[in-house]
Amino acid sequence: MIEIKKFSLSDEEFNKLRRLVFDVAGICLSDSKRELVISRFSRRLRALNLSTFDEYYRFVISPDGVSEIQNFINSITTNKTDFFREAHHFDFLVERFVPEIVASRRREVRVWSAGCATGEEPYSIAMVLRHHLVEPHGVQAKIFATDIDTHALDTARNGIYEERQVRPVPEELLHKYFLRGKGPAFGLYKVKDCIKESVSFRQLNFVAENYPISVFFDVIFCRNVIIYFNAETKRRVLNRLVRYLARGGYLVLGHSETIFDTVEGLTYLKNTVYRKE
Repeated sequence: MIEIKKFSLSDEEFNKLRRLVFDVAGICLSDSKRELVISRFSRRLRALNLSTFDEYYRFVISPDGVSEIQNFINSITTNKTDFFREAHHFDFLVERFVPEIVASRRREVRVWSAGCATGEEPYSIAMVLRHHLVEPHGVQAKIFATDIDTHALDTARNGIYEERQVRPVPEELLHKYFLRGKGPAFGLYKVKDCIKESVSFRQLNFVAENYPISVFFDVIFCRNVIIYFNAETKRRVLNRLVRYLARGGYLVLGHSETIFDTVEGLTYLKNTVYRKE
């Protein structure tokens, strides 16, 4: 039996690490996240053959640790997501957004999935728009999907999911837009190219000085992301996102998130959906 080495985390080490997490990713870790920090970063200590969290911290902030920063970020991010999570948001696309686009006779729409994790959200958006807008009305839909975690983005680009992961996908869309694995791939489902080709994935850190974006979006999904930020970071991120939202476009947040008075120019519609005036 192989014994897995366990590491102890002092208060000083914990505070150093969570401050660094905040500095590089804007994520606030409360005192209750101590065990999470131990669990997540212990893997990096073992991978790098280090003995203490202080050694790891000093390595990450050193010139030699530049390449470790991304592993540091990947280790602490949370990628909990599902296909068609918070289904009322996808109902909103079908019942309000699609009819508006059809009535406007526009030929292209752009949607940003900001904080896309392992891809379930942008693929859900792409399936809904293809089924209700692209195929019946000939409108082109482009989905821009970003996340800070490069490992999550690799999974998203592959577009391969286990059977349990695709269970929330409506049966009609599952048959239409997924390939079911056979033989060694039995139990796996792959997103079809017609859906994958409409989604472009890119790494983006919300606290970066500049975003690599030069277009406006008709809808921005930013769900269950800002809950990890403090009030000031939320304000900065939301205001920056709204700059990329076209006039009349929609901002969609997670079920436990609100903008309060942090963003100007948005009107609340319903179910955490806002419209830019």
